[in-house]
Amino acid sequence: MPENDELRALMSAWIRMVMRNSMKSMIRYTKDNGLSMSQTAALFKIRGEGACGVNDIGEDLQISSAAASQMMDKLVQLGFVHRSENPEDRRGKRLMLADKGSAFLHGSGNARIQWVDDLVDSLTLEERDSAAAAISLLVGKAKALGLDFDPHQCPWKGTIKS
Repeated sequence: MPENDELRALMSAWIRMVMRNSMKSMIRYTKDNGLSMSQTAALFKIRGEGACGVNDIGEDLQISSAAASQMMDKLVQLGFVHRSENPEDRRGKRLMLADKGSAFLHGSGNARIQWVDDLVDSLTLEERDSAAAAISLLVGKAKALGLDFDPHQCPWKGTIKS
């Protein structure tokens, strides 16, 4: 059991480090591009759905329809999102990512993991092999437990409840 405690502590420390560096880089990238984290979350939601309505954004981000509408107006003005008539309900609008929005999300992914390149570059070949074997094992076990997810899916979809 002590080995399990040590492993859990090491894995917890690693997860905190990954999350801290990933989020720090994401926040910096978002601010450098003139967006808020809420706007970024909305872009992830739109990418995950392919197309969605303003109310969908509001529900997922737990904000009012008016606040979601204002946010979407700004993202449309900035060229991150296209808004068109919903063919199923002409009263509603359909939101889709513009090329600028897609490029932003791609860049955000790169920004979140840039520090990984520095870490990998600091490892010897033997350390890289050991790390690759350990991470491959953990990824395989996580997938076997059903912990894998679609990287294009909105990461919090179905997890936020009022």
